[in-house]
Amino acid sequence: MVESDTPKKKKLQEQIDAQMDRELKEQQEKEDLRMNEQIARDAEEEAERAKGQGIILEKEEQVKKQKLSEEAPESKTPTEEVSEDKI
Repeated sequence: MVESDTPKKKKLQEQIDAQMDRELKEQQEKEDLRMNEQIARDAEEEAERAKGQGIILEKEEQVKKQKLSEEAPESKTPTEEVSEDKI
């Protein structure tokens, strides 16, 4: 802000300063709105990625369980082993 000697110049400068202040506030509000919208979009995208990753992990876990059940030999329960040993 530039200081002026005459009252007219001083009043004009105050008006200019007030107008600049309003414009800066408007710009800041627009920027804040844009940033909030971007944050919301980013959060939504991240949620979709996490959801997709969760589905992938569930499928991998199912495949592991299926492979383990196919590979594991049928094991005897401890009671079956004891009864066979006694015989």
